[in-house]
Amino acid sequence: MHVGICGYPGSGKTTVFRALAPGGKADREIAYGNIKVPDARVDFLAAIFSPKKTTFAEITFVDVGSGTRSGGAFPPAVLQGMRNADVVVHVVRGFENPSLTTPPDPPRDEKAFDEELLLLDLGTLEKRKERFKKEAKKGPEVEVNTKMIEHLEKSEPLRTLELSEEELRALGPGIQLLSMQPLITLYNLSEDAWNDPARARLRETKHGKQWVKMALCGSIEAEIAALPVDEQKDFLEGLGLGEPARNVFVREAYRLLDYISFLTAGPDECRAWPIRRGTNAKRAAGKVHSDLERGFIRAEIYRPEDLEIARTEAALKAQGKMRLEGKDYIVKDGDVVHFRSGT
Repeated sequence: MHVGICGYPGSGKTTVFRALAPGGKADREIAYGNIKVPDARVDFLAAIFSPKKTTFAEITFVDVGSGTRSGGAFPPAVLQGMRNADVVVHVVRGFENPSLTTPPDPPRDEKAFDEELLLLDLGTLEKRKERFKKEAKKGPEVEVNTKMIEHLEKSEPLRTLELSEEELRALGPGIQLLSMQPLITLYNLSEDAWNDPARARLRETKHGKQWVKMALCGSIEAEIAALPVDEQKDFLEGLGLGEPARNVFVREAYRLLDYISFLTAGPDECRAWPIRRGTNAKRAAGKVHSDLERGFIRAEIYRPEDLEIARTEAALKAQGKMRLEGKDYIVKDGDVVHFRSGT
C-alpha cells in the first residue's frame, strides 16, 4: 500500500512528509516511510490478551517529488512516481512563504494540478484513439476509451467517472492514467491560517468515492511527531486537540485504498491484517499464511464489541456470540478471526 506525496515547491511537502512518516528514510533520492494505521480495536484486544506482540496495519508513504516551480509542470520522474502510487496526495500551500513571490492561493494550485493531470491523460487516450482508428479496431476497449475522452473534455478527472467492471477489464491493466488515481488534496496551513475563520472552509474534511479534501498544520504536526509518544498526549491537550491530524489522514488514506482490517488475537500476538474489501474467508486466511488458505476448513469469528461485554472468548462461546463461517464468507472490517485448517 503506497501513498505518493507530491506538491509544488514551497508547499511544505517535505514537512508534511516528516509529520506523516516520522523516521522516514531516503532511498535513491526518494524519501519513504512506514506508518501504523491507528486502530482502537487492536489496542482493546491487546488490553484483553496482554500479548507478547501487538501489530498494526501499515501504509508506506513515498515523497515522489515536486513540480519545477509553483504551478509549473511536474518532471517525468515525479509523474511516474504518482502513477506507481495507490493513492496520490497533493499538498497545497495555505501559508505565506517568504521564499516565494506569489501569495498562497489553494484554488489556483489545485486547478493547475488538476489541469496538468487531465491534459496528460487526454493526450494518452487521444493517442490510443488514433491507433484504434488506424487498426480499424472496434469493441469494448474503443468504447471505454471514447467514454473517458468525453469525460476529460468536460474538465472532469477520471476518478469521478463511473466505470463498470466490464469497462475496467476492457481498459486493461497496462494503462496508467493519473486523473484516475484516488486523490487526497491536503491543505497545509500555518498556525495562523488554521485559526483564521476565513480558512474554515479549507479545514472541513470532505469525501468523495475516490477523493478526500482535508487540512492540517504541517509545522505543528511535525512537532508532534518528533515528540516521544508519552509527551504527545500532553502537547495535544495543550492545543485542544484529541489526536494528531496525522491519524485522521492515515485512516482516510486507508479508506481510499478500499482496505479493511480483520483481526487476530491471542497471547502471542494481537494483529490487524489489511485486506481488500470484499475478500472471502479463504483468501483472508492466506494473508496470515499460505498453508491456512490451502487447508482451510472454517473461520471462527466474533466481534470485538461483543468481547468487550463478555470479556473472555469462553464467555462469548457460551453466549453464542462466536460463529463458524465457510470459505465464501465475506470478511467484515473488525472481524476477529481464528482460522481452522487441515494442514
